[in-house]
Amino acid sequence: MKSFTKIAFLFGLFLMLLSSVPANVNINSETSYKITIDADNPRLAKIEASFVLLDDLLYMNEHGAEQFQKRWANFVRNISAKDVKGNLLTIEELPDAQWKVNAPANQKVNLSYEIVLKHDESQWAGGIDGVAFARDWGVFYTGRTFLILNGKARDNIQVSFQIPDNWRVTAPWNSYKNKPNVFLARNLTDLSESMFFAGTHEEFSVKRNGFELVFALGGVAAQKDSYKTLAQGVLDYYIKLMGGIPNPPPDSKFKKSVVIINAGKDLDGEVIGNHISMILDPNGDQQAQLIAKFIFAHEFFHLWNGKSINVAETTEDWFKEGVTNYYTLKALQNIKAISEKDYFDTLNNLFYQRYKTDSGLGKSSMRDVARGSEKDKHWGLIYGGGLFVGMCQDINIRKETANQKSLDILMRDLFKEYGGTNKTYTTADLQKSLTTLSGKDQTDFFRQYVFGIERVPIEKCLSSIGLKAQIENGELRIGKKASANKSEDAMVSGILGN
Repeated sequence: MKSFTKIAFLFGLFLMLLSSVPANVNINSETSYKITIDADNPRLAKIEASFVLLDDLLYMNEHGAEQFQKRWANFVRNISAKDVKGNLLTIEELPDAQWKVNAPANQKVNLSYEIVLKHDESQWAGGIDGVAFARDWGVFYTGRTFLILNGKARDNIQVSFQIPDNWRVTAPWNSYKNKPNVFLARNLTDLSESMFFAGTHEEFSVKRNGFELVFALGGVAAQKDSYKTLAQGVLDYYIKLMGGIPNPPPDSKFKKSVVIINAGKDLDGEVIGNHISMILDPNGDQQAQLIAKFIFAHEFFHLWNGKSINVAETTEDWFKEGVTNYYTLKALQNIKAISEKDYFDTLNNLFYQRYKTDSGLGKSSMRDVARGSEKDKHWGLIYGGGLFVGMCQDINIRKETANQKSLDILMRDLFKEYGGTNKTYTTADLQKSLTTLSGKDQTDFFRQYVFGIERVPIEKCLSSIGLKAQIENGELRIGKKASANKSEDAMVSGILGN
């Protein structure tokens, strides 16, 4: 009797808990978005969405478009909603790209609206590459620019496109039932942290160990073979370095990333979710081509250092961004996409020049300036200073261990410990690991150059192995020592990525 009473109590408790679960937790009703783009007016996207209301609020992404009073709604036209019987529902526009629909929760609605693609007529702090734009060969959108959402938890969202016959769509979602231009997003994150290109562009993919990298090339199709070679080489280098394909946290899993490259005058690149957008000039000079390769390889490495290995706070961005720069150079030199001279010239022409002229140098630490919106104002201190810290630490480890260990071990250990988890690291964690790796206490180094405001002595670090480096007339001059021994040559080879 006592046992029966306990079972009855537990069953009653289960029913009570079940009744308290929000209605949006296990919604399996069909949610769909249909995007129509007409060749005669490609700057107008017509969106038809269908879903069960989880509440009465419709909304767009809360981040970005701050320069407009209506935020992302600045580009929305003719929004309307109907119930399943075709009755028009009242919609009240609210501030910050939100709307209130006059209908009860759990009712299915059909929403329609238009997006006018005029984003490229305005200035954007991060560049147009992470927003939306049109080209003669098609249109580019990120999820935040065209999606009006409802609720916070939806799964298996169908996304379909109606486009001109000679167009194609490159999108990050999985194909749905092998239907052309029909996809299935896993959840709202997969839907909103996305980008797509629809047009007459070229497409190819590279696959490794269940991971697929899909490229869309707009206006740069002539460089298709070189991009494919670059992608394969960099991908193989990163997989070997880290010990596997990207491994993000459980709630952000992905097996596919898209890289959308379009021709344009302004060289830029952006990662959104697990996907990369780049704009480059295919007819640019050698320096522009080198920077284009660098941007791609940098953003690509973030799938590991940034998406699989996650920071506790933005104050750790010196490592996420700076050390990513270091491995970007190593990867490109390893696959001979750049020469040793290119490597050394980039250290000076890009990183040292930006580092020495950063307004925060000598006033704030590379951690402090990474807080909030300050990060964008201190590229040199974070991206350049962080690179120099990573390089100095790599050199230190190699010297202290007779080149038997390196920063590569730290990267693999971080990937092994943090990849596939929600765990995050701090600068203190990195300092402890680097002390263990080198066998030499790194407290003073971190106190001076990472937590502190002193200039990283990159020329001293480089000169301590088989290189000669000096600051001369504001330039970081680097060359190989003619008198370097085999051990020093081996360490130089290591920092070059060989």
